[in-house]
Amino acid sequence: MPKPAIIVHGGAGAIRLEGARLARYRAGLAEACRAGLEAMPKGPLAAVEAAVRAMEASGAFNAGTGSCLNLDREAECDAAIMVGADWKCGAVGGLKGFKHPVSVARRVMEETSHVLVVGEGAAKLARAFGSEPAAAGPTAAQLDEWREMLVELKAAPADEPGQTGFQRLLRSSAMAPRDGGGPGGDTVGAAAIDREGRLAAACSTGGLWLKIPGRVGDSPIPGAGLYADDLSGAASATGIGETILKTCLSKLACLFMGAGRPSGQACSAALDVLTRRFGAGTAGICALDRDGRPGAAFNTSAMGRGFLAPGMDAPVVAVRREEPFPSE
Repeated sequence: MPKPAIIVHGGAGAIRLEGARLARYRAGLAEACRAGLEAMPKGPLAAVEAAVRAMEASGAFNAGTGSCLNLDREAECDAAIMVGADWKCGAVGGLKGFKHPVSVARRVMEETSHVLVVGEGAAKLARAFGSEPAAAGPTAAQLDEWREMLVELKAAPADEPGQTGFQRLLRSSAMAPRDGGGPGGDTVGAAAIDREGRLAAACSTGGLWLKIPGRVGDSPIPGAGLYADDLSGAASATGIGETILKTCLSKLACLFMGAGRPSGQACSAALDVLTRRFGAGTAGICALDRDGRPGAAFNTSAMGRGFLAPGMDAPVVAVRREEPFPSE
């Protein structure tokens, strides 16, 4: 029987963090692993929710408290959660004003007949569920970063002759720069397996910096941002959502695992499909197969990732490519 285990990621991209910010980011990955394993006695669903909640609350990631801001200087969050036993899932898109979008997604799964609820409808549900509100407004650090990103975006060359500044802004905000859209990470996610071999996955994100208001990425879409199937594995993806959506990256990784490839090989094979179509610097993915083996792959310069199972002295955490990380 497989061991209980949890794998998490904190986004793929350039991850231009240094000093105290990098230490906080790494510590957040480790804490997410510990929170997930601690919740494992309640099942893999509770484990992935606890892990993602820890990252949403930390402020070190582009999710929950630390979410990036859209063109209107607002945080619009997407999140989803999925169970591998019966493919139940719940998701929210464009959710504003709540600290833990992943928990709202779980309530959508458990207390409605829907899979995905977006915008004000998602906010109404969150209020009805008594979900914890986020702090009022963006922080000074988030606003500083928003201004910095806006300057970079406006300085980008025009795609076409005669293109106005506003047209360039809208066009550019629909797709993040290659290898990351800010100094930190991207979507956060987790996959977990319990002692009985039951699997679950979750993810949460603030999306892209300076995205068009109302834009929804891959994170709340089963098969794209996440997937879980007890007969194959569980996966969570990160990166430029438009490329992940078109590839159905998480479902693809689970199909490879279901065909017998261990998780690491499945992640690499799925990512190769995406990279051939959309190029490098675009995405990453982590997974657990049905035997509980961890795997991760990314075509960016870095991806924050963590893994923990019973009997380990501490979580294994890696950010840069050259750092050791268990991957079958």
